[in-house]
Amino acid sequence: MTIRRRFLLTPSFARLIQRERGGLRQVEGFFPEQRDRTSWVRLEESRGLLILRSAGPDGDVEEETEVPVGHVHALLDVCAGEVDYSRTALPISDRHALIDQIVRPRPLHLVTVEFDTEVEAQAFQPLEWFGPEVTGDPRYTHHSIALRGLDEVPEITLSDAALNSLIDTLEGRFPTQTRMAINRPKARQVPVTKAKAQTGDPAIKVDLDEIEKAMMREMERALQKGKPE
Repeated sequence: MTIRRRFLLTPSFARLIQRERGGLRQVEGFFPEQRDRTSWVRLEESRGLLILRSAGPDGDVEEETEVPVGHVHALLDVCAGEVDYSRTALPISDRHALIDQIVRPRPLHLVTVEFDTEVEAQAFQPLEWFGPEVTGDPRYTHHSIALRGLDEVPEITLSDAALNSLIDTLEGRFPTQTRMAINRPKARQVPVTKAKAQTGDPAIKVDLDEIEKAMMREMERALQKGKPE
């Protein structure tokens, strides 16, 4: 059983992460709701999955079956709702943060961290650049967004501490966490930004100093707008 903690993320940070690390385009189509289970299809570039989540004695259980891409396209046509997003797996110490930039049915940016046990999930300390936690709010699941939509998203305040924390993460520096040995496969990521798609030079890397300066200017503008006249 996989346990997830989910957080909102400011759009500027999501764009910065995708620019630095690329992302994998995914489309999920959900079938009409049923009382004791949820089913959907996922298209990951050239790979298709049929997923079933059902209630078990120890919590929800997910099962995945790989299906031909052509079948997924046919199933997407009859789904009750879809979510179109780009996912980036960003290493944070001994696990990954999954950054989702949802573009349809409405723009939304989320960061999800997965755990094998409830103890691991409770021990995890969110990083400074994470936004408000929405783990217990069903409105922010892909399933709910696809079938019910989302009226509004709270504004996330930018801060110097959050920006420095994100820069540290991108450079491989992490705060001390309760360490537990976990071996997770690394997912292949496909660049989705034009800057990375047009160059075949693997040595090209975003200048984090320049990005930090640009982010600081953006935060200053945001703070100036919030000051009373």
